[in-house]
Order: sequence, then structure tokens, then C-alpha cells
Amino acid sequence: MGRFALAIVALAALLVMAAGAGVAGVVGSDDTVFNGPAELGDDGRPLLTAPDVLAYEGVTVTLRASAPEGVFIGTAHPVDVADFVGDSSRIRLTGVTRTGVVAEDAGSGDPVQPASADFWTDSMSGTGSEELTLDRGSSAAQWVIAPLTGVGPTTVSFGITVHGLFAWALIAFGAGALVLLACVELLLRLRRPPRSPSTAQRIAGHVPADEPPAPAPTGRHRSQRTVLAVALAVSLAGCTAESLLPTKQQSPDLATTKVALTRAELPTLFRSYDARLGTAITAARPPHYRSESWRLADRGPALESDLFGTRVGRLTRLGRRTVPTHQGVEVFSGRFDSYPMWSLVASTVDRETRVDLFTKASVLAPWLRQAGTALSRDLPDPGRPRLLPSGDEAAAATAAWRDYLESGTRDDRLALDPESRTWRDNIADLGSRAMFRGYRVSVEPAGLSRVVEVEDGALAIVALRVTTRLDGRPDLRVRWAPPYGRYRPGAGGLLSFADVAVGLIHLPPKGAPTLLGSTFSEVAVSR
Repeated sequence: MGRFALAIVALAALLVMAAGAGVAGVVGSDDTVFNGPAELGDDGRPLLTAPDVLAYEGVTVTLRASAPEGVFIGTAHPVDVADFVGDSSRIRLTGVTRTGVVAEDAGSGDPVQPASADFWTDSMSGTGSEELTLDRGSSAAQWVIAPLTGVGPTTVSFGITVHGLFAWALIAFGAGALVLLACVELLLRLRRPPRSPSTAQRIAGHVPADEPPAPAPTGRHRSQRTVLAVALAVSLAGCTAESLLPTKQQSPDLATTKVALTRAELPTLFRSYDARLGTAITAARPPHYRSESWRLADRGPALESDLFGTRVGRLTRLGRRTVPTHQGVEVFSGRFDSYPMWSLVASTVDRETRVDLFTKASVLAPWLRQAGTALSRDLPDPGRPRLLPSGDEAAAATAAWRDYLESGTRDDRLALDPESRTWRDNIADLGSRAMFRGYRVSVEPAGLSRVVEVEDGALAIVALRVTTRLDGRPDLRVRWAPPYGRYRPGAGGLLSFADVAVGLIHLPPKGAPTLLGSTFSEVAVSR
């Protein structure tokens, strides 16, 4: 029985040696092994990998590709890639085998040209065999491969790098060799004939001993101790079957959703935005007052304010404005599974801290400012980006702000900011003057409400359209003084003007919401 157990252990050690030698020979000292190359896309269509191809933690994957007249390789987040390719015709790589890949046709539209896009996180191109490496455990990305001139086929192969695999293979080979040698030594000892006892041993054999001698270890016991020693050594080394194999990523959010904007991207965002904003401001200056360039930088309420300001400048022959410079401070962003995306961005401009809502319509579109406000209170910590809230958590706080702007009556539903109180006091002061019989403020939604979760609750940016009407006394000729009468209606003594009020509201888990800041920008009165 002892010899049989030793033979089994020796066979297992031999298999470990063979496996270690085989892995070391295939992987090599760079810890990388490539599968067989596959030729795809004779018609020159791009190749795209599925987001979960070789998505293993602790594994670095290298894509090697070539095409007859040069090849392009790019990596980007799957959400960006999906928006870019749309329904274009392509080949989708859904799996990798030892000898090639598993592929399927996808899309029916015209093929895209990936080399012309600029959103890639990593990219390269060349006329030879190109390689691009991706750490699959720390990034959600997929490869896009395309012939530079549209001439196929494209040849691809994948290499997997598991750091330390070559060293572990050598360790396995050495451990197997040691166990095999130990088993062979034990087997040889069991086969040796027993030596003849000496005269003293024969005489001592007839004398009874005080205690029975301990039984000599049998082959079975020796083999058990050997196996236990090897197992203990492997366990102490921290080497288990699970630790030698890659682990598949479990979180689907990494590949199916994307954080719209990160703090690291703020310098790039503001370099682009400030350049486009500078172009718009320069075009809108006197004497030309051109307004078409505003659409390069802003949209929504921000664009409405820009266009109104240019119109006022043309009517008053004023409107010269300097180009601001934004310094990014913080970003409050959620995770999106498709475009359009948006994010709240804090920045400093001329020693003023503000938060603006930026939107991005597609992966190739620029970030446009939709609305923003200066701050009078500190911002909460952004926390970890998460999926956006499903409901309108800001509805109650927005209603409280609307009621205050209309009536001027404060309550405990919302902690107001100084800007809102100042604006409402100025309106009350204006409406109480002797030339007016009274005034009325009406507030309507401006079609903007965005909520993102933060470390302590949520942060919301909302916009309201506020219209103020002053009722002039009939015994007086009440009208706007120049130059206001050129852009504010005032027929029959009824004077009107309108503002877009943008507010930033902190919604804590407990307690009343707080208005962190608000800005009132005049716009045209709706007819």
C-alpha cells in the first residue's frame, strides 16, 4: 500500500513538472502567450471586440494586428465605441480561442473610419504589424481595428500576460522535481533487503524489553508525511489553484456604463470651451454684434442669455465683454449607458466660484455649457460616481424656490441664498415706488432640472423663467427710460422684463434643502 501511494505521488509530481516546463516554454520570460493569428474582413470592414473579451482581473492583453496597406488600432470605453459605430457595418469579435477568434457580422450601414476620430484613449497606426496593450483589470475598453486604406484582410492575434506566471511555472517544475526525487528515494529504500542481525542483536532478541519498541514507520506513513509536507510548503508559499488563474470581472457597470466626466479631464474641457467662448465673445463685440458663434459654446438657457445680450448690445451700441478664463475645481458626475451625457462642473472665474451644467451630445461632440450659477456657500464632496437618480428629487425644493420668488414669503422648505433674497427685495422695492399701482411676479419652469448623487445626498441644478410686470399709475406716463425701452416691453404703462433664474440646490438625506447659489440673467419677455 505504501509503494502504491508513493507511486501516485510520484506520478502527480511528474505531471506538475511537465506542466511547469510546458507553461514556462510557451510563456517565456515575458509572461506572455499569443494565440494563433486569424484573418478577417476581406472587404476591409473594421473589427471590434466585444466589451467582455478577455476582461480578466490581473491580466494584461496585447492585440497584434496588421493589414496589407497599414492598420489602425484604437481603444476606448464601450459606451463611446457604441455611439461612434452606431449601425455601421463591422465584424464583431466575441471570443478568443487558442487557434484564432470567434467572430460575427454586425451592422448594416456604411463602415466608419476609426482613424479619423480623436476620442481614443490609446491608438496607433502603421504599415507593419502593430501592437497595443491594455490592462483589462483596471479599465473598461474595447479594441477597434481597421485597415488604413480600407483594403483587407486584417490579421489579428491576442497575447495574454499574467505577471509572474513564468516564475510560478519554474517554481512548479522545481517543486515537482523535489517531490519526485523524494518519492524515488523512498521507493528505493522499500526495495532494499533487510541486513542480517548481529550476534548481540540475536541475543538481545531473547531478552524481554521493559517497554515495547515504537513501530517503525511503514511506507504508507512515510508517504503521508511527504504529501503533507509538500502541501504545507505550497500553502505557506501562498500558491493555490485559484491564485494562479485569472478571475473574470464581476461588475457589469465597468463596461456598460461610463462616468461622463472626471476631474482629470477638466483642463482639456476648459481649454476647448474657453477657446470656443472666446471666439463667440469676439464675434459679438461692437461694431458687428454677430451671434452665430454662441452656438459653438453654449446651449439652452445659457445660449438664450447670450443671444439676448448680443441683441441688447446692438440696440444700445454697448456690449463689450472680456473673455474669461476658467480654472477647473471639481466635477459632479454620474454614470451613463449612452449619449447624451451631462455633468456639473465647478470652476473659478475672476476669483468667483461657480458651477455650470455641461452637456455632450455624442462622443465626437464638444462639451457645451447649458446653464450655471455663482456660489455663496461651500460645495459638498462629490463622492463616488453612481447611476443617476431615477426620480425628480429636486421637485419639492424647486417648488419652494418658485413660491418664494413669486410671493416673497419665506418658509422652512428651503434654506435660501443671499442672491435670491437680494433679487426679491429689489423687485419689492421697485414695485412699491409711487409711480406703480403694484407689481406681479410669475414663475414658470425653464425646462432644466438635473440631479446627481453626491457624498451627502444629491446636488441639483434647476432653471426658472421669472417674469416681472410693473403696473404704472394711469394718471402718469410711466415708461422705460432709455435705453431700456429698446428691449423691454412697456405698452400702456405696463412695464415687463424677464430673467432666467438658475439655482444650485443641495439635497441632504435629512433636513431642508439648501440653495447654494443663484444667478438671474435677463432674457426676452415671452409674448
